[in-house]
Amino acid sequence: MKHQKFFTRLAFSFLLLTLFAVFISYNKVSAQKHAFALNDSVFLLDGKPFQIISGEMHYTRIPREAWKARMKMAKAMGLNTISTYVFWDVQEPQKGVFDFSGNADIAAFVKDAQEEGLWVILRPSPYVCAEWEFGGYPYWLQNEKGLVVRSRNKKYMADYEAYIKELGKQLAPLQITHGGNIILIQVENEYGSYGDDKQYMTMNERMFREAGFDDILYTCDPPQAMNNGYLPGLLPAVNGLDQPEKVKAIIKAHHDGKGPFFISEWYPAWFDWWGAPHHTVPAEKYAGRLNAVLAAGISINVYMFHGGT
Repeated sequence: MKHQKFFTRLAFSFLLLTLFAVFISYNKVSAQKHAFALNDSVFLLDGKPFQIISGEMHYTRIPREAWKARMKMAKAMGLNTISTYVFWDVQEPQKGVFDFSGNADIAAFVKDAQEEGLWVILRPSPYVCAEWEFGGYPYWLQNEKGLVVRSRNKKYMADYEAYIKELGKQLAPLQITHGGNIILIQVENEYGSYGDDKQYMTMNERMFREAGFDDILYTCDPPQAMNNGYLPGLLPAVNGLDQPEKVKAIIKAHHDGKGPFFISEWYPAWFDWWGAPHHTVPAEKYAGRLNAVLAAGISINVYMFHGGT
């Protein structure tokens, strides 16, 4: 009996060591450098077709202690990716004073996602909408006389570039080709709804590249504004459209007749505002549309997956 107990314990110990080795091996694999690319119709992860099924969740709206729990929910729902804005006013609350601690630690948020087996879409554009005060711009921009946001204004571009450079220090090493899990980086945000200055957009692209964001950059716009907001050479994504043939047609029209096809904001419902009844939408209203988009091989980001507070 003693010998039997000994061998049982030995076998159990061996099993634990084996599982630990597998766990360590998995973490090494997850931190390896991968290839992420485009072809004429799909994204390619390590040379194989990859459909992004993403959900939007913002690190600033979720207590840091709950980040991983929400990510586990995202994974359980069938998502393989999460998407987040980066909020300039959170990262640079005072001019020249950057904060990447606590709930503002965007790099930790991205790393947590990698540990949970999720890819990340990064949206660090200066104006994020997002039902966020001043669209994410820091308040102190308003104190700079003559500064004009979302323009080639020298004061604005100098402040903007300083912010993007700091983000690059934090996040460029976390891109997929560097061993991280950031697969896409968004330039500006629905700029076509605001302006059509291609030179300004080109300056954005240069700024991101110089900050170390050397993987795939993309733009996003609603269909009626895409002509204003897209930038030749970057992948255009569409917001608020979920009819597969129309999605493919508008992206092809702004991307040399090819894909891949990405709905960067797919709206299953809408936000509440003060004084209005709480919005509720039956799942049946949108399930068929979602199925059609996914069946067509279109990548998607659910906006929002988790709204937070």
